[in-house]
Amino acid sequence: MKFELEFDKDIYNQQMDLLYDLAWKKKKDYYKNSQYLGSILIIIGIALIYTRPNIFGIGYVFVFFGLSNFVPFLYYYFKIRSFYKRMEEHKAKEISAFHYIKYMNLEFTENALIISSGDHFNLIQWSEFIQYIVKENNLILITKNYEPFILGEIEVGSENFEKIISFVKTKFEAKEKNS
Repeated sequence: MKFELEFDKDIYNQQMDLLYDLAWKKKKDYYKNSQYLGSILIIIGIALIYTRPNIFGIGYVFVFFGLSNFVPFLYYYFKIRSFYKRMEEHKAKEISAFHYIKYMNLEFTENALIISSGDHFNLIQWSEFIQYIVKENNLILITKNYEPFILGEIEVGSENFEKIISFVKTKFEAKEKNS
């Protein structure tokens, strides 16, 4: 199966946001909630230390558990924020690169996925892929190097998209049988 895809900036941005959510949404939500718990425990601990400093050190315990919830939040907040900034810079570079190259060819063969656009050519054997995910009408293929390739139903049409999903599914099932 061979497809010629036209680059659309809006579709690309939606797909990159989907990848970002897949990678960080659960962790971001978990640590967002732990921030509140950590803050409350720290405040209670400080209040206990301030009002009753010698009651078995319970205030210090509250402060310790509050910090153990709050410090990971700070770590992941800055890590996710820096990742998002890098991703935005990467998106801007990709959009400017595809400004000159309007079309990309995508070919699903028995042995590999072939991607070509302009002077760039990428041949990825099916054995290099470790996982596929179908999410929000997008097919996401992930390689062993954790490099994602994403294809949307809106880009190829619903009938072709179903054919691609069944083809990829059979490739992964065959790969699992051979393993």
